[in-house]
Amino acid sequence: MLRCTIAATFAFLSSPASALYNQPKKREKFGAGCIGAVTTVAPKLGTCTIAGDTMRIWCPNGAMFEGAKAQSQALIRSTCNLTQVP
Repeated sequence: MLRCTIAATFAFLSSPASALYNQPKKREKFGAGCIGAVTTVAPKLGTCTIAGDTMRIWCPNGAMFEGAKAQSQALIRSTCNLTQVP
């Protein structure tokens, strides 16, 4: 019985539903608060380093997110709910 409970717990915790949700932050001007240069991934979609291992992402719809620095372009587009970048 204990094995089934442990297996069910691991199955539940490994589902996509347990993924961390990235909440939009207070909107700031594009490029505000950056330590380094702003990297433009696409029109109105940019990233920059703000402190240590943290980066800021500006989306075309005006939303702004902060997250881990080592993010790929696919993850950045996913954060902004973009499927294709022009």
